[in-house]
Amino acid sequence: MPELDTLAEEFADYGLTLTTPQLAQVNTYLTLLLHWNRRLNLTALRQPRAIVRQLFAESIYLTRLASLQGRLLDVGTGAGFPGLALKLAVPSLAVTLLEASHRKCTFLKEVVRALGLSGVTIVAERFEAWAAAQPEQAFDVVTSRAVAVTPNFLALAEALLPAGALLALFTTLAGAAPISESGPGFVWAAPALLPHTRARAILRGTKKARCFT
Repeated sequence: MPELDTLAEEFADYGLTLTTPQLAQVNTYLTLLLHWNRRLNLTALRQPRAIVRQLFAESIYLTRLASLQGRLLDVGTGAGFPGLALKLAVPSLAVTLLEASHRKCTFLKEVVRALGLSGVTIVAERFEAWAAAQPEQAFDVVTSRAVAVTPNFLALAEALLPAGALLALFTTLAGAAPISESGPGFVWAAPALLPHTRARAILRGTKKARCFT
């Protein structure tokens, strides 16, 4: 496993500064991820450095683009990215991790237990079925990294956010344009290219206020 100083250098390469306790949490999370990945396909990445950079640092990079607070929903969280990584960076967040795979949810519960985290809810259900039963405007931030962003996805996310709230999608530069064109309920910022990549980006949408006539 990388030393904490080495982890700090990797995050610094993305303009990120984590405290020593946060770096220790990342290291524990990374250890569990590598162990579980031997029998459960959590990520195609195998090298610790690649996981730190492409999963942890890229997830936490969102904190450089937006101020996160309140309740965050991460749709299709998989091994916990970006949602659980963001929880480590912003401990005050109340995070809901939505993942259809029960086995991945078991992994997430183990990470939460090992890190002693509170304010994390893990839901083993598909977004479409789960969102239909939720109250409107239930979250302050919705994120997603590995889910197909369809018009239906955007409509469901829109219903879960109040006006002015944030939808943050980890996508590609090529994928950002069709998403923004199919989400009229949001004001879209230009996609932010992630450091050290030519294609991966974060697309941010701010929910529009409803117009009543």
